[in-house]
Amino acid sequence: MKPYPRPLLLMHSQRGATLFITTIMMLLLTILALGAMSLNSMQTRIATNAADAQIAFQTAEGALNQAQTNIIAGNYPPGTFVANSNGLYTFAPASAPLWTTVNWSSSSAAIQSFTGNSSAPAAYIIEQLPSVIRPGQNYKKQTQVFRVTVRAVGASGGAPVMLQSTVQIQQ
Repeated sequence: MKPYPRPLLLMHSQRGATLFITTIMMLLLTILALGAMSLNSMQTRIATNAADAQIAFQTAEGALNQAQTNIIAGNYPPGTFVANSNGLYTFAPASAPLWTTVNWSSSSAAIQSFTGNSSAPAAYIIEQLPSVIRPGQNYKKQTQVFRVTVRAVGASGGAPVMLQSTVQIQQ
């Protein structure tokens, strides 16, 4: 008869070090996987916000160009600014800046423009600034000055962008 094999005796002397090391390794791998998922989620949010801001900026630029084209074409006669409504205003230096107080979503306070890829239409206001006489210009022919302020939001409704420009028209 053969004696008992030796490996059985060795099994009784082990204390589970392999199980402990394997458990620690699995825990570390789980932590690394969760960290990678969190980083990926954050990068996705950053990319989405950047795209949202780009859409808002492009929509605002388009609305600004539309407003400037309408001013140059003469679609807003000087008399329409006296009423201070419907997006056409006369500059009031003693008041707070108009773009900080106007209700951008109201069609009676701002001129609604196109939507583009954003979630809401861009809106703009036009302020008629005091007329000026440019150097070398005939004093009887003043230059009309308008300030256009545009506000647009991105595709998610966030990332608001505000642009301003001035338009001068020599009479």
